[in-house]
Amino acid sequence: MDDKLSIRVADLLTGSYDCVDRIVFNAYFQFGQVPAGFRLWWRQLEGSDEDLDNNHLMRMAGRLAR
Repeated sequence: MDDKLSIRVADLLTGSYDCVDRIVFNAYFQFGQVPAGFRLWWRQLEGSDEDLDNNHLMRMAGRLAR
């Protein structure tokens, strides 16, 4: 029986898995292809550049790592 994730992305999967240890998504990051793309992405995410500093970036990376 497939789980909800497998059903949702079935057309994108090229294999199967029995147990989730980690999931790797290869994706195209459009903002990474243009000059100042990261800053544009941050503005969409946070609303302004006010909090764009090392502290906030490290905090976000820590959250994603968990």
